[in-house]
Amino acid sequence: MNKALNISIPRSLFSRKNIRKFWLNVHLAIALALGFIFVILGLTGSCNIFYYELGELGLPVISNATQMQPLSLEEVMNNVKTAHPQRTGGWFIVLPGYLSDYIWVEYPKPEETIDELFAPLEILVDPYSGNIASEHFWGRTLTSLIYEIHADFLTGKLGIEIGEIGFKIVCFFGFFLFISCLSGIYLWWPRSGKFKQALTIKPHASPQRLYFDLHKTTGFYSSALLLVIAISGFSFSYSDYLKPLVNHFSTVKVDHLKDPKLNSTARGSQPISIAQAIAIADQVFPGAELRGIGTPDGKDGVYIVAKRQEGEANRKRPRSKVWIDQYSGEVLAIQDPNQFTAGETVFNLMWPLHDGQLLGLTGRIIWCITGFVPLVLYVTGILRWLQKRRAKEA
Repeated sequence: MNKALNISIPRSLFSRKNIRKFWLNVHLAIALALGFIFVILGLTGSCNIFYYELGELGLPVISNATQMQPLSLEEVMNNVKTAHPQRTGGWFIVLPGYLSDYIWVEYPKPEETIDELFAPLEILVDPYSGNIASEHFWGRTLTSLIYEIHADFLTGKLGIEIGEIGFKIVCFFGFFLFISCLSGIYLWWPRSGKFKQALTIKPHASPQRLYFDLHKTTGFYSSALLLVIAISGFSFSYSDYLKPLVNHFSTVKVDHLKDPKLNSTARGSQPISIAQAIAIADQVFPGAELRGIGTPDGKDGVYIVAKRQEGEANRKRPRSKVWIDQYSGEVLAIQDPNQFTAGETVFNLMWPLHDGQLLGLTGRIIWCITGFVPLVLYVTGILRWLQKRRAKEA
């Protein structure tokens, strides 16, 4: 007769001391394995928040901006196409604003960088004179190189497939940052209830105590933002894993969050102008601010007009879009964030949550400062760990 095994688990295994030791080991392992990577991502992310502004450093100051009328986008594009007659595909125009003064005209897939994951041609145009002030391929300037380090650790230069893998790896680091933040909060939580001591740095303390206090206070005060940055960064490549969770609270329709692939069908007639396409979009979103426009990619392409409605969190590249047949001017599709469900709005906010646009310039500055937090945590954490090791050896 078989006797049932009587397996007893010691209560001490789940004691507060052992649980704390477990999370301390998890926190330490992530810090030692990925801490330096978090530092690189944090510092490069701080630069990326002001990508357009940094990209315009050193360029001539826009003059007579208050005395002259800006050129029409048609005139701007004529100047660009004259300089690049061989590029017959679609262009995307990003208008000045939010601390940037130039018009950014982008050619998404130039032949020179066709084998890279993402390397558009970027042309900066004076909106008043129409002069081209700068042009470069993505990744060939310091600011775009920093951005690409943040996005995929430069793996995009090795090929599209390798770049996609690199991008997914970078996004997955968001999961480890999330775990590191949660474990840090748990370890910070004062068991004695002395929250004032846990929230401050002891004055005139020894170096050992100073490193410890600086680590725990910096970690606590930045933990909320770091959690937001971790989740939003993870979502860029792994949103499909988050959608089932969000769907429990609000429906997420995939079609609402992706740009449709559409073609112009009324071929044979004269294409409409950029101004006409903008006027059509104005009827769809009256009073909304024009932020960008994509020109048709070939004879079958369509106009894509991007406008920002009041209250939209993404200020530079908003989600209010209109797709227009380049011949008939027919509106083929509309994307309106005001029609999103609560769940769709969550995913629509991921980008402005990642770079601070949600709170305007103030948010961008705060997020930029937060990018230096991993450096502080890494240095103070390593110093504290080395101190404890030397103490044990002694």
